[in-house]
Amino acid sequence: MFSGTAVGALCAQSIGEPGTQLTLRTFHVGGTASATQTERELKADKEGFIRYYNIKKYVKADGKIIVANRRNAGLLLVEPKINAPFKGKVTVETLHEEIILTITNSKEEKKYFLRKNDVAKANELAGISGKIEGKLYLPYKDGEEVEQNESIVEMIKDGWNIPNRIPFASELKVEDGAPITSKIISGAKGLVKYYKLTGDYLERRHDIKAGDVVTDKGVFAVIVDGEDREALRHYVARGSLIELNDNTEVEKDSVITTPKTSEQVVIAEWDPYANPTIAEKAGTISFEDIIPGLTVSEQFDELTGTSKLVVNEYIPSGYKPTIILATDDKEIIRYSLDPKTSLNVAEGKRVEVADIIGKTPKATQKSKDITGGLPRVSELFEARRPKNIAVLASFDGVVSFGKPLRNKERIIISDGIGNNTEYLVEKSKQVLVHEGEFVHAGEALTDGQTSPHDVLRILGEKALHYFIVSEVQQVYRSQGVNIADKHIEVITSQMLRQVSILDGGDTKFIVGDMVSKKRFKIENAKIIKLGGNPAIAEPLLLGITRAAVTSDSIISAASFQETTKVLTEAAISAKMDMLEDLKENVVIGRTIPVGTGLYKNQKIKFSEH
Repeated sequence: MFSGTAVGALCAQSIGEPGTQLTLRTFHVGGTASATQTERELKADKEGFIRYYNIKKYVKADGKIIVANRRNAGLLLVEPKINAPFKGKVTVETLHEEIILTITNSKEEKKYFLRKNDVAKANELAGISGKIEGKLYLPYKDGEEVEQNESIVEMIKDGWNIPNRIPFASELKVEDGAPITSKIISGAKGLVKYYKLTGDYLERRHDIKAGDVVTDKGVFAVIVDGEDREALRHYVARGSLIELNDNTEVEKDSVITTPKTSEQVVIAEWDPYANPTIAEKAGTISFEDIIPGLTVSEQFDELTGTSKLVVNEYIPSGYKPTIILATDDKEIIRYSLDPKTSLNVAEGKRVEVADIIGKTPKATQKSKDITGGLPRVSELFEARRPKNIAVLASFDGVVSFGKPLRNKERIIISDGIGNNTEYLVEKSKQVLVHEGEFVHAGEALTDGQTSPHDVLRILGEKALHYFIVSEVQQVYRSQGVNIADKHIEVITSQMLRQVSILDGGDTKFIVGDMVSKKRFKIENAKIIKLGGNPAIAEPLLLGITRAAVTSDSIISAASFQETTKVLTEAAISAKMDMLEDLKENVVIGRTIPVGTGLYKNQKIKFSEH
């Protein structure tokens, strides 16, 4: 805590009460993973329209759209924020903290200025870190042409990334740009007024009335109070049926618009029990190392009444069951088969684009050892390294596989400007990436648990805050306990209050020293004032126990743990406790330096104006 931080007894209650609930429930459940229902489809519960982000797709002969990406893609549900005022060419410039979006044609030019932090980054859209809800999305790249009234800046209302939310080879049920309608409830008392988005401002529309079906993109219903101040704003998607006239009085639960059909829109569907291997191109199938009785066995399916070849769980060394696809344009594509994969094709059979070649049951994918309940919370707050750590990519780049070393797989990531990193992964671990795929910094290359220390090293403090808060909340939410994020954030900020010195500069710090951020900033400010070189440090993640023991205050640290050690060290190094924070003042019974206590022992001058 720093001087001036608001405190109160409520903080202790809000952590204590849910903590008690969780403890009791953990005892009852026994800390085991509760069985969750397997998802087989994805439904939209908000209104807007669909945007494909980086999605590559196969279109089957019957018109079905199949996802061809394994990662770095997603579906976004958006509403328009800025529409193109005229037809023209889009240019996107990124300055220090700003993004300038310009539309030009032979006659006109229009510039829009956006804050860089408000626009969703590529790794956020790919689902690696951070939240995307409420952020802006730019659907048009630099140099692309845009039609009049097309949205050039959109606000993300929801997002589903591949493969976390939508698995590879899922069937997409919505086209790019398709509207998603839902029932809109006013949510506030007042008058409803309709507006149409023109450029970056809302233009009043008096011609919209009850019974109309919205056909334009960019219609908004705004709820205003008696003094014409905006209370709430709702985006009305195309295909919505208007229920109320313009300037009609509404209550909090009044229905403004309804969808033409009452069904909830299904976004995507997939097989919840198996991971399919699909044909990338049309061609003819041939087998390699698929030998009945040796690498595969025939299994009879009672439901369909047919028999299929299934790859054995244990394959003799030297054999690698593979399906070879000879495409129509003389290309050879190889598909290595995992154990227990059932084959959906026969040798010599012709397949079309996106046909299923084989299916690997999801149950056979190694079951994760889930640490649930309080042990998981303590693991996070004590910043322990998990046993089965996932290997994370250090920077953005393309994946390739090198020569294996003994029983280890060699994964290489190269970024195209000369940076290469090699990772040696044990063959017992499941590799999640494929040759030629693009991965973002911080993306898991193998299965396993993510270490918070890796998140801090690769993605930084902000991403670590988000990671710890979401992981702790996951434990509480699974047990139906509500905790406000702020309590977990306060604990996380205490875990990150130390830094490790990388370069001492002209300060008194030595390389490898562990000092508090407060001391580091004060010392650096002093050296810069004298014209010297400041120290350079990197953030350090400590568990709450270690963070408390390494506190700057002697009294605070000694009253917690390892009292003798703390006091001996303090005596040897002639430390002083300036009683700047909360705990040490509570221990000796002084006024804590917050609220009115903040100005205690400080000289204050009042000036008259």
